[in-house]
Amino acid sequence: MLNHKEVGLLLSELPLKGSYIQKITEHDYHSFTLSLFEKDEKAWLLYVEIATSCSHFCRTDRMRRKSSGTQRFVQYLRSHATGARITDVRQLPFDRAFIMELVKDGEASGILFRFYSGPGANVIVLDGENNIKELMFRRPKRMETQGCRLVIEERTEEGGRTFDIRPYTGSSFNSFIDRYYSSLDKEAETRDLVERIERKRDRIISEKERMIRNAEQKVSACSGYEETKMMADLLSSNLHLVRKGMDRITLDDWRTGGRIALPLDPALSARENLDRLYGRYQKDKRTLTLARQELLDLRKDLEEARQYFDTLLSDPGNNLARLRQAADEPGRKGEKKDHPGLLLTSRGFSILVGRNSRENDEILRRHTRGSDWWVHTRDFAGSYVIIKAQRDKSVPLEVLLDAAVLAIHYSKAKNEKKVDLYYTQVKYLRRVKEGRTGLVLATQEKNLTVSADEDRVRKLLEKGDET
Repeated sequence: MLNHKEVGLLLSELPLKGSYIQKITEHDYHSFTLSLFEKDEKAWLLYVEIATSCSHFCRTDRMRRKSSGTQRFVQYLRSHATGARITDVRQLPFDRAFIMELVKDGEASGILFRFYSGPGANVIVLDGENNIKELMFRRPKRMETQGCRLVIEERTEEGGRTFDIRPYTGSSFNSFIDRYYSSLDKEAETRDLVERIERKRDRIISEKERMIRNAEQKVSACSGYEETKMMADLLSSNLHLVRKGMDRITLDDWRTGGRIALPLDPALSARENLDRLYGRYQKDKRTLTLARQELLDLRKDLEEARQYFDTLLSDPGNNLARLRQAADEPGRKGEKKDHPGLLLTSRGFSILVGRNSRENDEILRRHTRGSDWWVHTRDFAGSYVIIKAQRDKSVPLEVLLDAAVLAIHYSKAKNEKKVDLYYTQVKYLRRVKEGRTGLVLATQEKNLTVSADEDRVRKLLEKGDET
């Protein structure tokens, strides 16, 4: 925290008098930068931070990260202080406060900066009679609200404590203060980023482990397909013994020499029961192949995720830029979406869903590659659903089915029981010349018939739009 002597030294080094305010950039609720111009110094920056453990001001050579939003106070400053000339700067005696006097369009005003540690910390815009025009923090209990007259009390002595300017190195006290607090900011930001990334890591690892358990259960459930085929072969050789209405039949098991009971559906004929067994065998065999590949891919993804976070967090102090990028999760309040529509995940694959013609067109124009997969309902208007391709990975059947039910849900076919869809890679889509927004023609498409499944859609949406 600055003391009053340090405030005085900082002000003495600054070319404030005669400078023009060209721009105000907000960084967060407590800080902003004034972009200034002075005829001898040319363009220069003044950083201001109020009501934090690191409250200070100083000349700086770098522009901090811009805030995603703008608070009321900064909006007022931009409207009333941009273009103003600083006519004088006066520090209050023995105080960590100063008044910057301005003139704009012939009208005088002032800005009071108070770098206190308690509730008195504030930046207050005043008119020529010390009436409050706007302020950074409203303090009703201190009578510091818009329209109130501010009473500025000036001290006559330092008080019981004696303050000194801390030892510093460098060309100026401003440059020292800028470096000093920047290092503290960096440490605090690094700690915050590490905590956020650790939470993100734990969530991602937990989700991938859950997906692996589900895939293992699927492999286990389908691994008995050879047994299903044996039962189908056994039934086939004894099909003449089956009568409609039977719920089971006991046959000789040539493998063991014993007897085996095969369950039957009494509502089906002998041939239909046999076809159902062979159908289950074929389905389990196909599903097992896909499930094994999915399990391998998921285990690889899990290992890659662990290595990624281990590397990212191994030396956080020297990796701030990557930490910021990794911690900037889509969907946090105040962040602008970097894509239209919905962004969902299915078994490690990203799925983009356009909910209207504008979003469909925007997704195809700016958020897809030729290798991505496009899914759409046949004969019904609706969403373009995009499965984002991954290098050296084929799209699992379950991901394709997730995309299909989303395409149905966001289409005119939503209330149909079974819906025909088709899918192809984005590189095989062609825009219709002078056609309506988002209209495309697909080639090399593959057909898919899927039952609408609102429960499946609900589970996908509950996992959340990633933005």
